[in-house]
Amino acid sequence: MQTRHAWAVALLSASGVAAAQTSDGIPYFGLQGSFVMPDNARDQERGWGGTLLFGFPLNDYFAPELNVFGQRADRKATGADEGEWGGGLDFAVYPLGRSRWVSPFLLLGGGGLHDYRHYNANTYGYADAGGGLLFNLDQARDVALRIDARRYMVFDDDTDPGSNRLLDTRINAGVQVALGRAQPPPPPPAPAPPPAPIDSDGDGVPDSLDQCPHTPAGAAVDNKGCPLPPPPPRDSDGDGVVDGLDQCPNTPVGMQVDARGCAVQAAKVVVHDINFAFDSSQLLDSSKAELDRIAEGLRGQPGMALAIEGHTDGTGPADYNLKLSLKRASAARDYLISQGIAGNRLQAQGFGESRPVASNQTREGRAQNRRVEFKVVQP
Repeated sequence: MQTRHAWAVALLSASGVAAAQTSDGIPYFGLQGSFVMPDNARDQERGWGGTLLFGFPLNDYFAPELNVFGQRADRKATGADEGEWGGGLDFAVYPLGRSRWVSPFLLLGGGGLHDYRHYNANTYGYADAGGGLLFNLDQARDVALRIDARRYMVFDDDTDPGSNRLLDTRINAGVQVALGRAQPPPPPPAPAPPPAPIDSDGDGVPDSLDQCPHTPAGAAVDNKGCPLPPPPPRDSDGDGVVDGLDQCPNTPVGMQVDARGCAVQAAKVVVHDINFAFDSSQLLDSSKAELDRIAEGLRGQPGMALAIEGHTDGTGPADYNLKLSLKRASAARDYLISQGIAGNRLQAQGFGESRPVASNQTREGRAQNRRVEFKVVQP
């Protein structure tokens, strides 16, 4: 009868393994020393033993375990050497998971026990329950210290005629080692990029900010999605008449023009930046840029003729200043001719100090009086 109990428990255990899914963890083995407290009905002293177990975790919370164990103890009355060995299947349940540094667990299972004594030997079935603590020694859970206690209900109807059950207690402590290393979990996938904002008219401004939807394709827009105003009409010579209407391009800057962009009669440009060598009529290179602009205006308006008037300040004799002003006006005329302007379109005149535009008593006034004026005249 005892043998039938053992086989029944073993069959139930085997069916549990067959129904289990493939492990998604790393198998492990454990080696423990055991302190055994036998049922009083055995008439045995407390003894020592050992346990070897193999676990197959299905996930972080559940692991079936196969175990074999043995123990010895002395009989109280005679001191004879007695003991047991057996094996079975337990189910370890980790309510908080096995990944913690300290992981509590519960045990429930059963198996068979071979009991040898000086007068006979028998095999019995048993059921056991208990619990313990797993102390993981590294992050990968490769090695752990394991302590557990189990209560065994042995279906023995020989030892105690008044009962067919014995209750033994085993306290186990030892080490648990993984039979491999778990692969680290793959990194989480990168978050999907946020969807691009909708821009229905394709002007580069999302619909949520676009105050002018349905902008024509290719139109330049501002940050509100509204078309930019057209650029102002071009006025290359800056005379106030746009190029599309200007019939006299390249008018010298500052010269008064009519509606066609052409210089009006008697319009003039006063230039203070035409400089000469001291007390001479020799043009300095710095003056040529200003005269180049005058030449460009004359080329753009072939019908224009200019009177070039030289003026001095009041320093020095008047007759000398008169001759000097004419020489300087003539030097400006000669330069314009060298730039391709016909001489019959240019008249040189000198007025000396006779037409001041400011006081000759101050440095600033004298600088304003030293000038060259270009006036439009009839060709």
